[in-house]
Amino acid sequence: MASVFAVLALAAATFWLEAPALIRQKQFRELVIFLVLLLAGSALYSALMLQVKLPNPFMFIKWMYAWTGGTSTM
Repeated sequence: MASVFAVLALAAATFWLEAPALIRQKQFRELVIFLVLLLAGSALYSALMLQVKLPNPFMFIKWMYAWTGGTSTM
């Protein structure tokens, strides 16, 4: 559990260091993308540390490219 708090603290510190410069430069799209990726990475790492069973992302890619004639392979 301590590693989850450490990841959240590092994510908050990273946001605190990077966000003001992006706001000053009026780069709001970059700020939103940065925030989304930071939250996604923090959430996935926290889930990994809490031993949550995550699906294999390759299966989604395989399903996405397997669309042929309306049939699904999933």
